[in-house]
Amino acid sequence: MKTLAKNRLRLWNIAAVAMSGMPLLLYPLVKGSVPDPLAAGWEALPFQPMSLIQQWQVMLYAFGIKPLYMTLSLLLIVWIWRQKAADLTALRWGLIWFWLGETACSIDYIFYARTSHFWEYIHGFGMAVGFSFIAYAALEGFDQRLIKFSPRNERCAALGLCRACEKLTNEPCGLKRLFKFMIPGLMLVSFMPLTAPFQLNAYRTELLGSPHYYYHMVSSQWFELRFCPLMALLFLTASWLVLLFKRTDPVSVSKALMAAGTGPLGFGIMRMSIVATFSHNQVWLNFWEESTELLFIVSVLLVLWTFRHRLLPGALWSGAKRPPVEAISPSPQ
Repeated sequence: MKTLAKNRLRLWNIAAVAMSGMPLLLYPLVKGSVPDPLAAGWEALPFQPMSLIQQWQVMLYAFGIKPLYMTLSLLLIVWIWRQKAADLTALRWGLIWFWLGETACSIDYIFYARTSHFWEYIHGFGMAVGFSFIAYAALEGFDQRLIKFSPRNERCAALGLCRACEKLTNEPCGLKRLFKFMIPGLMLVSFMPLTAPFQLNAYRTELLGSPHYYYHMVSSQWFELRFCPLMALLFLTASWLVLLFKRTDPVSVSKALMAAGTGPLGFGIMRMSIVATFSHNQVWLNFWEESTELLFIVSVLLVLWTFRHRLLPGALWSGAKRPPVEAISPSPQ
C-alpha cells in the first residue's frame, strides 16, 4: 500500500508538470472576452490614497510575513525530507509546490510589480497543486493513523457507529456511503466559482513616495474562477465514479482523485472570496492572503512538532524514541 501511494504521488507530479501548459495554451482563446481595465494604461486609473498605516502594512506583509513563512516552509521541507510515510511524502511535495508558487509571487512582486501574467500564473498553479498534495496528506494521515479505515487488519474507529464492518462481513460501509454523498456535494460547490463575476476594480496609489498600482489580473481570474473549478469537477467526478463502480480497493484511488480535485477547488474558492471582499481595498486583500498562508505554515509546523516522536522517527529534533503507547504500563502503587 505504501509503495502504491508513493508511485501515485510520482504520477501526480508528472501529471501536474504535463498539465501546467494547458492554461497557457487556452488563455489566448478567451483573452479579450472580458474587458481589461488596463486597456487605457495605468495613468487612466483612478487615484486612491493610502494612509501611512496602510503603507507600512504593505511593508509588513511584503518584507516580513512573506519571507517568514517562506523560510519556515523551506525548513519544513528539509526537516521531513527523509520521511517515507505516504502522508508525509505528500505533505513534503505539497510544501515544495507551495514554496515554488510563492517564490514566483515574490519574483512578480519585486521585479514586475504584480503585472507579469506568466509569474502570476506560476504562483496560482503552484498553490493549486500544493493544495492537492496537502489535501491528500491530510486524508491519508487521518485514514492510516487515526481512523484506520483502509488497513484491512486493523479496527476502524467508526466501528462503534456501524452495525457491522465491511472488513468482516458483507455489510455496506457507512463511511463509503457518506463519501458517495459528500463528493457530489463538492462537485456542486465547484459551480460556485464558475458562476462568480470577474472583479475588475483597479486603481493607482502612492506607496512611501513611489507610484504603486493595485489590480487583480484578468488572466489570474480566468485561472482561479474558470480553470480551477473545471479541473475540480473533472477529478471529483472521476473520484465518485471510481467509488461507485471499481470492484477492488476503490477507496485508495477515489481518495487520491478526491484530493486532486479538492486542491484547485479550495484555491479557487479562497481567491474568489478574498478578491470579491477586498477588491476596493487591495491592501487588505494581500494582507489577509499572506497572513492566512503564515497561519497555515505555522499550523503544519505545530502539528509536526507536537507529534514529532511518532510522526518523524529518526528525524533531527524528533527527540528520543519512546515506547509505543500500548506498551506503557502504569507504575505499581
